[in-house]
Amino acid sequence: MTPVPPPAAERLARILDDLCKAVAARGPGGFLPIPLLVLVWTRIRRASLRIARLAARAAAGKPPIVLRAPRAAPQNSAPRKPARRLPRRAGWLIGPVPAAGGYASQLHHLLTQPDMVALLDAAPGIDRLLRPLCRMLGVARPKLPPRPTTRRPTPRQPPHAPAVPPTRAIPRDSILRDRPRAARAPPQTLRRFTRPPFPA
Repeated sequence: MTPVPPPAAERLARILDDLCKAVAARGPGGFLPIPLLVLVWTRIRRASLRIARLAARAAAGKPPIVLRAPRAAPQNSAPRKPARRLPRRAGWLIGPVPAAGGYASQLHHLLTQPDMVALLDAAPGIDRLLRPLCRMLGVARPKLPPRPTTRRPTPRQPPHAPAVPPTRAIPRDSILRDRPRAARAPPQTLRRFTRPPFPA
């Protein structure tokens, strides 16, 4: 009977763990500077833990995690120190760590397997975490099929009300002209003559 290979996530975690050990073994001899060694080892180890978390989430049938954009620093905050960056050249880790070439071949073979491609499709965050690792090992990532984009349903708009014809503006003079006038009291001079006479 042919042995059943372990899941893709387990094989990927094993490759990254062995790569961390190979990087740590090059420090005592001075082949890799200590600051660069610590940075590379931390990046690989952190990516391995996050990949295992995303793979377990995909195996449980949970929806993938949507990575948010980093928040902008407040204006009043003190300026932060620039983060240390790794070399950008493809395959730069194979020179100081020759054993990394074997793990690069294993990673390239794993990325071409159907179960690994299915894992990358189910958990898109794993592909993002593999980008710097593939760059430092000189491994080309597989081309994944485009993910279908879901559009948000547009809210239904209420039916348009019937158009009301515009009212004709009435001049103010005509309103004052048509308004009924109130009855005024007779003047004071006429009131004297209209009083009834005093009784005799």
